[in-house]
Amino acid sequence: MDGQERAAFGWAATAVVWLVGVLAAAPLVGGHPLAVAAQVVIEVSPGAVATLAIETLGAAAQPALMAGIAIAAVAAAAGVAAFAEGYGTTRAQERYLATGVSVLVVVLTAAGFRAAADGVFWRWTLATALALLPPALLRVASGGHRPSVGRRRTLRNLGGAVGLAAGGGVVARSLGRPATSGDGPQPGESLDAVVEKREEGTTTPDSGRTVTTARSGEVLESRRTTENVVVSVAEDDADPAFGYDFAGMPPAVGTAADHYVVDKNVSNPTVDAERWSLSVRGAVEESYDLSFSDVVTHPEARDMTVTTACISNAVGGNLISTVEWRAVPVRALLEEAGVPDAAEDVVTRAADGYTEAIPWDAVRDREDIVLAVGMDGRTLPKEHGFPARLLIPGRYGMKSTKWVETIEVSAGDHESYWEARGWVEEAVVNTLSYVRGVQRRGDRVAVGGVTYGGRRGVDGVEVSFDGGDTWADADLEEPPSPHAWRRFRHVAELPDSGPKDVVVRATDGTGNLQTSEETGAHPGGSTGWHSVTVSL
Repeated sequence: MDGQERAAFGWAATAVVWLVGVLAAAPLVGGHPLAVAAQVVIEVSPGAVATLAIETLGAAAQPALMAGIAIAAVAAAAGVAAFAEGYGTTRAQERYLATGVSVLVVVLTAAGFRAAADGVFWRWTLATALALLPPALLRVASGGHRPSVGRRRTLRNLGGAVGLAAGGGVVARSLGRPATSGDGPQPGESLDAVVEKREEGTTTPDSGRTVTTARSGEVLESRRTTENVVVSVAEDDADPAFGYDFAGMPPAVGTAADHYVVDKNVSNPTVDAERWSLSVRGAVEESYDLSFSDVVTHPEARDMTVTTACISNAVGGNLISTVEWRAVPVRALLEEAGVPDAAEDVVTRAADGYTEAIPWDAVRDREDIVLAVGMDGRTLPKEHGFPARLLIPGRYGMKSTKWVETIEVSAGDHESYWEARGWVEEAVVNTLSYVRGVQRRGDRVAVGGVTYGGRRGVDGVEVSFDGGDTWADADLEEPPSPHAWRRFRHVAELPDSGPKDVVVRATDGTGNLQTSEETGAHPGGSTGWHSVTVSL
């Protein structure tokens, strides 16, 4: 191996150890420089680029970006070393270059950890030290800025440095960053405990609601999952009524643990609810702030069961969920501040810089546009927007700002985050019907799933076993609330066990049939009839 190859290999190995080090130290601050860099790329990317990434890669877009940054870091280290060695630089010039690169890495690493740690000094400085010590020792062991050892020795040194970085990871996990600081409300804590803390200054035992998924007690002979659809065969003597809870069917009301998670962040913000306050401001008569406990105990707070769906969900996808929320109408919060007739938009601003806007006319006319502070009788989990998030039934999740800090009344039109990136402004949910379970019991076959039409509701669902040539009406379960999906099922006598082309379609509460036109998620949500071919 010549000098140029040795230099490139040695510095590439150092970059690999640096990557391992920053990932191992991440638990100490709840993030790492790679995530910060990826977030910067996301924020500065043109809307067309962000949309293309979502359409092409879907949920894999963020991991792919992180992997690309990691590969670029290793390639850059090797490239700079090879350039310096191959273009006849002097030793002094090499030292200057190595020093400059090292200083840049230290600064970027420290800045990344500092951002992830929200400025907590001892955490980001210790994380920086844990991440940088292993690659620094590897450089010393390999001969400094000009590697003097061969590939085999470098690999041995690499193994030792990775082991040291892993040891740093143990330290980082043992000192891992809590969800929030202080004794204030925590993500996922019982809301009853929050109320008790406000009224008595004490903490009560966990008394959050537990949701149990009912099942029919069926004994299955076989079960498999195809395209988010559970296909099963039950014993002949299973309950002849089928019900709405056979294999594959989601519960009518799920839990926070079941709820899909999608957001623009590589690393979500950590908000201390004890210090957090909701600011109601803008073009109002009197601005004011509310503490977290003020919102939880607000006289207009209520429990409501709501279905939310992601605008990026494909037809038949699993980015749709129904849970019970604790929330306060945004209208009530704004009326306390006084909203003038000239108001146009209500803008929500989040801790991560996200903004969303809805017309004041819509907020004024609807009690179901709410600020949610709980799920399942508990405070929101961090990934669902703790301590507070917006919730708009009948609109896609992109309108429901998480980690809300400010509700602002604007006298002018506000362009929202995703609107600026080419997605629709209104984001009204398209009528949908998805198959979730297909089960055979003897000669009978049941098809079941969920349907949702937003505020329009759903009046009917039809099922076809022959690709849409013939249709039969499905039974519809009463919705858990006016804001929630309905479960459906249809049972047919089908002795033939050959392949079945199952298709479903819905009719909304206004009498309109769900469109069969197949479109992608961008810009206004996917459309089309859900179909799946199954063999039983």
